[in-house]
Amino acid sequence: MLAVVFFRRELISVLSAGRLVLALWAAYAGTAAVGALFIESRLPWGSGSLVAGLDNALLPLATITVVGVWSRLVPVPLLLRTVSWMVVVAMALNGALAVVTSFVGFDGIPLLPRFWAAGGSGVTVAELAAGSGRYSGIFNQPAEAGVAYCLAAFCLIYLLRTGTDVSRKLWVAAWALIIIGGMMTLSKVFIVGGVLISAVLILTKRPHRMLLTVSAVVTVLVTAGLGALGWLGTWGASGMLGWYVASARAGDSLAYTLSAGRFGRGGENVPPVVDKPVPTDGATGLPSEFEQPGGLVELAKEILANHPWFGLGARGAPVSYDSTWIEAIVVAGSVGALLVLAVHVVLLVRWIRLRVHLPREQSRLAGAVVILAWGSSFGMPSLTGNRESSLMWILLSLLVIFRIAGERDRGDLEEHDDPSGRLIR
Repeated sequence: MLAVVFFRRELISVLSAGRLVLALWAAYAGTAAVGALFIESRLPWGSGSLVAGLDNALLPLATITVVGVWSRLVPVPLLLRTVSWMVVVAMALNGALAVVTSFVGFDGIPLLPRFWAAGGSGVTVAELAAGSGRYSGIFNQPAEAGVAYCLAAFCLIYLLRTGTDVSRKLWVAAWALIIIGGMMTLSKVFIVGGVLISAVLILTKRPHRMLLTVSAVVTVLVTAGLGALGWLGTWGASGMLGWYVASARAGDSLAYTLSAGRFGRGGENVPPVVDKPVPTDGATGLPSEFEQPGGLVELAKEILANHPWFGLGARGAPVSYDSTWIEAIVVAGSVGALLVLAVHVVLLVRWIRLRVHLPREQSRLAGAVVILAWGSSFGMPSLTGNRESSLMWILLSLLVIFRIAGERDRGDLEEHDDPSGRLIR
């Protein structure tokens, strides 16, 4: 991004189509960065990492800028195919890695923890999640892996529906590994959002519908059966599913059950999954009640009561954010939350306006990614999460942010269905 700004200024003009999203996110990142320098916390606990906070805020801005330049130098259809294949292959391999890890443990793959945190960072989220039978491969948090698996599923459907020539055995194997990987994470984003969106993408178009559906159902049933019999390493699906059943029977709110206790009202059913490091009061001064189910909502209220406009700055609080909106309030206050809301609204409105102008499968892929961005924002900071947010921003930039209504893609071919259901290009 800096190279474009300082050495290739003539390329800045190609970013004009996405200037609104760029301006909104730059304002959010600037608010968080300036706040870290000038806001003195009035709260009686320590702060989070400044470097991590700046990375979360600035990396999306850099990604959008770079992809905007790509989209004007290389035909978008070629970029989409390339990115889609990279995401599909990488996440299929990550699914295989997660399965292997459930059998051999982290000691069997000593390089794996290097992907999760810097050396000496203590116990990682991935290690704690593995204690509950959740495996995410190179991703530190299962929720982040869940979002990435969703994107991989959408990209594979897009590739198949646009007539990509690939061996049936290869794509079915990749499809199965993506589904298995998503199940290994036990991520609500994948199990609820990813499955529903993928089902809509598959069932509303004829090409490959039967094989995609049958292979998905068989993969889910076989994986669930092996897990129930204890033949899938230490995967912990049975315990988590048992908690969901108990929570529903106890009359817990739907939000409480679907979010595994993060939001809503619940009774005595404490979620069995501990998938994030919990700092002690002695280490950070953060009240322990903020780490309990529903505690992050109380934390947000505390921030708004003491720093209502601009939050705590990029340092934030020493806690894992379980929502885009919680993170925005903590690091940039109500101003930041409004800016992030504006970004989400602009993405949705741009897709609605562009969908009749984009090639059909690009429009469907764009809609899936935008809906995933909205839905996942309530369960994790999906636009700033490590790795998965970069994948999401790349796709959003190619499909929505820098697209212009009525503009014909270079190298693109018209796509439509004939009455027999064949894809005509």
